[in-house]
Amino acid sequence: MKCSEVVGLPVICINSGKQEGVVKDVIFNPREKEATALLLESQGLRVGQKIIPVEKVSSFGKNAVMIEDSSSISVLKRTHKKTEANKGEVRGMKVYSKTGDTLGTVEDVLFDSKSGIIEGLEISDGIYEDLMKGRKVLPVIEKVEFGSENIIADGKALEEMIDTGGGLKKLLD
Repeated sequence: MKCSEVVGLPVICINSGKQEGVVKDVIFNPREKEATALLLESQGLRVGQKIIPVEKVSSFGKNAVMIEDSSSISVLKRTHKKTEANKGEVRGMKVYSKTGDTLGTVEDVLFDSKSGIIEGLEISDGIYEDLMKGRKVLPVIEKVEFGSENIIADGKALEEMIDTGGGLKKLLD
C-alpha cells in the first residue's frame, strides 16, 4: 500500500457505518521501518489530534479505511507527540548510496497494510528525470538504514531497485 493512496481516504466504522474522519497523514517510525498510525484531519474545534494505530485498522480499501468501531481511535497526547508524530517524516528525506552518490528524494512510502512494515521507497531524481524515465522504487531490505536526516542504501539494495515503468521515454520507445 502506498502512503499517497491512504491520505485523503475516509475512515469508516464497520459497526455503525459512520465516517469517523479522513486520513491526513501516515505516521512512520523510521528506526523500526514501519508505519505506526494514521493521523486524522481535525474536525471543528476539538482539541487534540486523533490517530488510529495501524494494528487497529481492519482493512485498507481502495476507497476507504475500515475500522471495527470508534474505540480504535485515540487522541494523540502531548507525551506521545514527541515520541510518535515527530519520529516519522520519511517523505522528503534524501537517499544516498554508501559510496556517496545521491539517489534522490523519497516521494512516497510503500508499506504492508497488515503489519505496517515499510516495504519500499518511491524515489524521485528530480522532475526532469521523473518525466523522462519515471521514478524508481528502492526495496527496504536489511541493507537500507534510516538516519535522522538521510537514508543510506547499500549496494545490494541498489541492485534491487525497480523502475516504476513511467516516463515519456517509455511512451516514445
